[in-house]
Amino acid sequence: MTKGKITALIVGGVLLVLALAGYGYFNGLNTDRVNMETTITAQYQSNQLELDTYHKKIKEAVGIANVKSDKLDQVLRNAVSGRYGDNKDEAGNRQGQGGAFFSAIVEAYPDIRGQLDLYDRIVDAVFAGREAFKQKQNLLLDRVRAYEVWMNDGLVQSVLIKKVIGAPTDLLQARIGTKVMRGQDALDQIRLIVTSQATGQAFETGQDEGVQIPGAKQ
Repeated sequence: MTKGKITALIVGGVLLVLALAGYGYFNGLNTDRVNMETTITAQYQSNQLELDTYHKKIKEAVGIANVKSDKLDQVLRNAVSGRYGDNKDEAGNRQGQGGAFFSAIVEAYPDIRGQLDLYDRIVDAVFAGREAFKQKQNLLLDRVRAYEVWMNDGLVQSVLIKKVIGAPTDLLQARIGTKVMRGQDALDQIRLIVTSQATGQAFETGQDEGVQIPGAKQ
């Protein structure tokens, strides 16, 4: 075998190794993208579902599952998402009767006037639900933050991710009812924090009446 052939084989072998390494690296980036985008999509959907079902959980917990009132259901969802604030007095204690939340409950469920102990149980259930929902929202934001760091970290990696893979891709989705946003639009939507109103509207706008989250769309 001539020296030229040996050199050619060596060069070919090196190029093959580099090609395989490059493929493995690129394939790994794509696998990471799929995992993160599908996880964020699922978490966002789960958060919506959880907020939309909290009224059932609360009513079951306090023994009024048989009360049929769409208005009461919405008040409880709003309370879990934070519309009525922390319902605390100046000393930091949770308020009992009075305040916006109590007024909303009475308007939606007038029979509670003679069952003030029931209101206290509702408040306890709402606070427990609100804390659990807050943790899920924080988990979602942590995943979004990790995804954005992954997309932008490293000069070469960030170019490959954005220009070659094209992240965020249509695999990242934000579903609100029948409306579906994908890719960058979905990422922008998912960044919004829910603090209010009807479930769909809260997730879509990131705001409540008179309360707006910094950075939310106008």
